[in-house]
Amino acid sequence: MDLRKVLFLGGDGLRLASVQVRCVDIARRLKCDYLLNKHYAYEIPDKYSAFVCVKPYLLPGELAELAKRGIVIWDIIDASPPKEHASLYLASTRITQEIFHSYGRTVVIPHHHCNFSSVPNPSNLRRPAWIGSSHWLPQLTGIKFDYYETNQMSQKLVVHALRKIGIALNFRNNRPCIFHPKQQKNMHRLHASINSGIKLINCLGFGTPSISADEPAYHEIGENCTIFTNIKKCASWVRALQNDNDLYSELRLRCLQKSEKYHLNAIAEKYIKLLNSLK
Repeated sequence: MDLRKVLFLGGDGLRLASVQVRCVDIARRLKCDYLLNKHYAYEIPDKYSAFVCVKPYLLPGELAELAKRGIVIWDIIDASPPKEHASLYLASTRITQEIFHSYGRTVVIPHHHCNFSSVPNPSNLRRPAWIGSSHWLPQLTGIKFDYYETNQMSQKLVVHALRKIGIALNFRNNRPCIFHPKQQKNMHRLHASINSGIKLINCLGFGTPSISADEPAYHEIGENCTIFTNIKKCASWVRALQNDNDLYSELRLRCLQKSEKYHLNAIAEKYIKLLNSLK
């Protein structure tokens, strides 16, 4: 497929980190066009015949209009995708692919880490930190940790923060993005199941030892590259990493060894292969 006819269509790239990673970064690397914050199909030029949708702000009915023009590729992030009007789905992990394979053709393309230069964290400080949206900030007891709210951070600031983290804490609270209390438990399970693993992927890119929740995406991405445990034992593992030089160094080395698999160049190649296979 002619990449000049491929448009990446996303929501707010400044406020939503996943839109920056899966839409803007990839489009720029592929030299494709991208548009953000569009609500109507008529706002999108007719020259495009393939649309990669990353949390788009399209109003109801507008996706059907795009499907009339060409191929709609829906990137599954954080929530269930639409069942209609998409010809292809992108999944960040195999578990997400398995959950939604009945919707149609679903291809696994992981996230990339945002450390483009592959320069690891230069700090020798082993201060623990949690980074992400405040909505998912967990209750971590028994330790003091830094907290970085990413909702209002540019990618440059996120990279700067990640370079300062000595031990990453990859956990979430139990409060899902839903208003109906009867659906909260199921939605939390879904969100955990389709977790893209981006927190751990960034740990790999920055060579940052981490402690991670026992979730499918983290196991798929980071076996032997993080410590899997539950939130109650997080504090004791933080102290272990702070005091055990061999353990800390071993995890850091394994992260850096695996990080190239999730470099932007490697992930972009997967998109190129997929797009070239489409007619």
